[in-house]
Amino acid sequence: MAPSTLEVTSSTGSDHLLPTKDPWYTAPADFETSTPGAVLRIRTIPGEPTVFSNAAVAYHILYRTTGSRYQPTWAVTSLVIPKKAFVSPSGHNALLSYQIAYNTPTIDWGPSYRIFQPPLPNNYGIPTDREKFEIILSRGWFVTIPDFEGPRAAFGATVQAGHATLDSIRAVLSLTGTPGISLPSSADKFKYAMWGYSGGSLASEKAAELQVQYAPELAAGFVGAALGGLVSNLGALYTITNKTPYTGNLVLVLLGVMNEYPEVDAYLRSRLKTEGPQDAAAFLKGRDMDSLQAFNAYGGQDIFGYFLGGQADLEACEALRKIEKVEWMLGYHGAPEIPLFVYKAIGDEMTPIADTDAHMEHYKRFGASVQYERNTVGGHVSEIVNGQGRAIEWLAGVFEGRHGAAGKGINIRDVTVDLYKPPSF
Repeated sequence: MAPSTLEVTSSTGSDHLLPTKDPWYTAPADFETSTPGAVLRIRTIPGEPTVFSNAAVAYHILYRTTGSRYQPTWAVTSLVIPKKAFVSPSGHNALLSYQIAYNTPTIDWGPSYRIFQPPLPNNYGIPTDREKFEIILSRGWFVTIPDFEGPRAAFGATVQAGHATLDSIRAVLSLTGTPGISLPSSADKFKYAMWGYSGGSLASEKAAELQVQYAPELAAGFVGAALGGLVSNLGALYTITNKTPYTGNLVLVLLGVMNEYPEVDAYLRSRLKTEGPQDAAAFLKGRDMDSLQAFNAYGGQDIFGYFLGGQADLEACEALRKIEKVEWMLGYHGAPEIPLFVYKAIGDEMTPIADTDAHMEHYKRFGASVQYERNTVGGHVSEIVNGQGRAIEWLAGVFEGRHGAAGKGINIRDVTVDLYKPPSF
């Protein structure tokens, strides 16, 4: 249960400021003494809470969590309540933790702000999450959408992201039965699952890895996780996206881990060039960008051109080498004990299918339960659409108890699903 002194504050449209300008986005004094998942502050979403037609009300929740270096920190999640709640045959409600791929080193691009704003157009054919949320809410699922990068916007710090994802579920469960909050009467009324694509798969998969040791009490209600466009090895960006239209993601990842690791920040700043088109100022401009902006700013560039010693500078950083294993290599912290649905295009141009194949082989040795679908058509962007329906149906199955008896092991199959229609510009 939430503390009896917790007060839900009401907001108006004029309150919805950028997080860097909104005093609500600060932790109370002595928050470090709270337990992970403890709710520190809660408010109704500023502005019109029914931006989603199938939502009844929405809340911002600020809660205590744990950073990548196991230091106390905090995060924010958005809890969206459906108009008509789903009830499973066993009498349970469904809570979906949806991790958006917000890929940025600034909190101003966090989903707690952006998903309640009009979606921005893009020239990459990347669908917005608006339609997806409407479908989820129409099914009657409660949805928590964490800003899992935390207050430092530590994109690429997956341990932080995994902790924050698990603690967002803890935070929501702690609010059940609280007067004035539209949730079931008790936590055991919920079954919960996770879903994330691409950058959201990093947080979702790492949460599934860490749950066994970090949040063992959640095991009773966890029914699974859907992981799309799975980024099994974030370090592969060095080779697969450098000098491509997607180089910007690599810039943002480095800036994100610089936010979380001061020693990496100090070292990389010391090795940035001070003159020329690829100087420190040009590199650090990425601190205010999301992926779409970074694609435009850094597309086609050689990331190593920003550093005095080129690629050797990054390879010489001992702290960064450790991050490549601890943060960027999924599966490093163990194998999930919850069932997984993993889907990915064989032709994924941002993250190699071979990395995910190896990832699943790793899980096979630990007896994990995985349905792994490799799409024979499309790439990273098209699989967002091509995999969406399959992910939703798999999640519906675990919420309804239809997949509850799934055995251990990795079930791999190639599929051909071609629903994506590229936009014309």
